[in-house]
Amino acid sequence: MKTFAADFFNIENFIKERIDFNYSTTDEGAYHIAYNVNDGFIHIMGVSIVSVLENNKSQNFVFHIFVDSYSQKNIERIESMAKQWQCHCIVYLLHMEPFNDFHIKVERFSRITYARIYMPKVIHNLTDRVIYLDADTMVCDSLHELWNMDLQGYAIGAVSDVPETVDFRSKYLKLKSGKYFNDGVMVINVRQWEENSITERAFSYQNEPRSRFKGQDQDIMNLVVDGDLYFLPVTYNAYGGGYGYEEKVYIAHWSGRRKPWQMVITDFDEKWRHYNALAPWDTIINILPERKPENYHDFKEWGHHNKSKGNYVKYLEGIFWYSVLRVFYKLGGKKKN
Repeated sequence: MKTFAADFFNIENFIKERIDFNYSTTDEGAYHIAYNVNDGFIHIMGVSIVSVLENNKSQNFVFHIFVDSYSQKNIERIESMAKQWQCHCIVYLLHMEPFNDFHIKVERFSRITYARIYMPKVIHNLTDRVIYLDADTMVCDSLHELWNMDLQGYAIGAVSDVPETVDFRSKYLKLKSGKYFNDGVMVINVRQWEENSITERAFSYQNEPRSRFKGQDQDIMNLVVDGDLYFLPVTYNAYGGGYGYEEKVYIAHWSGRRKPWQMVITDFDEKWRHYNALAPWDTIINILPERKPENYHDFKEWGHHNKSKGNYVKYLEGIFWYSVLRVFYKLGGKKKN
């Protein structure tokens, strides 16, 4: 396990710049929400923030946004959003060097995902509780119950991953508890997090071989906690973009391959596009999946979604492309757009 000098975790070693947009009348009683994103995902995060604000109009918010870079355009739009909804947005530009020794499991991923491991140290003087959300989440209702949920003394509240993932990952990581949670939505008791030295324990997994893990920060969080957390109801992290849940969905999470900015095939995707249209970023208008063989099943879902809306022409279009692309997929070919 990697060890660190006593001053390694000092704020000045991690925070390069702090940009504060405070258009709230007061931070008293505010809910604190945190994100970590790279510049390319700031506009996606913006939709998530708008979904929070639109479903909690009587509540004050402070948004803590941790980034590894930003464009001037995105900073201006964050300020525009803070002004329009009269909320408080704080952007933290990170020094990424302290994260360099964390493994990257998939090269297209960024080490900014590890920022969630450090963020409680940054905000502990501002709040005792924070809700962390992945950028590809959408809040569908009030956060009142989640914010006030009794975590029963645990540092973290989170939702268990799907059973097959729990079984595979817990065995692969050799977790004693046999439990495994998804860290895309977390309620964090900041004081308890600090008392449990979760940041320090997570950083001790730096320089470990990549073969030890199947994921990135989520695997490390599970190794540190090993089941010692409060498990939230599944509707606070509804995987697959909330589709197929019988219970009321409070937070939809597009945790898999398909994303609502790529295609619209469910009511939740349509709702995400609604918040995208309200956000001060460009509105995404495409509604069809890319016509690639591996997307054939998405066209079937898209067709049935339109059929449920009474649009039989689009239903037939979806089934047509489902049939054509399925043939190409089975043959191992590639279909160009």
